[in-house]
Amino acid sequence: MLGLLLAFGVNLGLFVATYDQQASVDAQLTLGADVVASAPPGAVARHGLEKQVAHLRGVAGVSAVDHSYAYVGPDLQDTLGVDAATLSSATSLRDSYFLGGSTATMLGRLRSTRDGILVSRETVTDYSLNLGDLLRLRILDHATGRFRVAGFHVVGVVQEFPSAPKDSFMVANLSYLERITHDRGPNVLFVRASGDPPALARRVAAATARYGTTVKDIRSQTAQTVSSITTVDLRGISRIEEAFVLVLATAAMALQFAVALAERRQELATMAALGASLRQTAAFLWSEAALVLGAALALATVLGWLLAEMLVAMLQHVFDPPPDHLAIPWAFLGELGAAAALGGLAAAIAATARLRRLPLGAILREE
Repeated sequence: MLGLLLAFGVNLGLFVATYDQQASVDAQLTLGADVVASAPPGAVARHGLEKQVAHLRGVAGVSAVDHSYAYVGPDLQDTLGVDAATLSSATSLRDSYFLGGSTATMLGRLRSTRDGILVSRETVTDYSLNLGDLLRLRILDHATGRFRVAGFHVVGVVQEFPSAPKDSFMVANLSYLERITHDRGPNVLFVRASGDPPALARRVAAATARYGTTVKDIRSQTAQTVSSITTVDLRGISRIEEAFVLVLATAAMALQFAVALAERRQELATMAALGASLRQTAAFLWSEAALVLGAALALATVLGWLLAEMLVAMLQHVFDPPPDHLAIPWAFLGELGAAAALGGLAAAIAATARLRRLPLGAILREE
């Protein structure tokens, strides 16, 4: 019973932590990174904003991105020019964003193929594209002001990407994209924060405001993003259920000691009559409780993990995108285990006090 109660707590903790993790992922997908600075055309390259921001306090990584557009046939699609070598240091990329390979594999293909391009799943389906196919795009040449046809080779399929729309988009190498479009440079900076994102956003804004930048942070975006995952906050409900689990787990440990004491009254009284000390007599109860608690924690870990995996799999449609793995709330799990241990300790102390008051003579005279 104790193992099942704790398993419910483990399951609840894992699911809520995963839910909160995906809420943050969803907001970051919409915004792009912890802090995002959007600049007028040419400002990033002309004023060296990437290097300026990189030297600010609280910056863990910076990567420049060129957000533009290109025609695939008659369809105008968002096109992101990225630096595959620095992108991962500035934003979070998950394996679930890509089809047919991990994040490292896809970025490696893009980095090693000068004219490589990652194409959204919808575009791949609509135009029957395969890996290695030549994809001809109509892209605006800023030098002439006219559209020109440029060739790219498909190196992978992407279904989610930071700051990209939900449907059709493409990701290419920034250097190649700038060479064929004669663009004046990237217009967006992705910034990873090593501390508080809002505080870093204020520092980035103060350092770049004179260049016409607009700065946003992930915390504000999380509050604004409206989706199936961020509109519901499970923390309040989870706290009530967590408290419920802890109370029941403590009660289960107390019941374990009460039953053990009731079942072994004769044995314990006989040991006391033969000269065993209270400490030696109580050690039997303590050792049995320790074995029960250890087995319960092991059962709770395995069963709770399996239940959480099943629950997340059943509710895949709630998560956008689906999680790569369960988030582990180490603090909560530690508190859960410590609470169970403290409950067992309190029950053991109460049982020891009751053992001291046992009517040994009456018990030994019982049939």
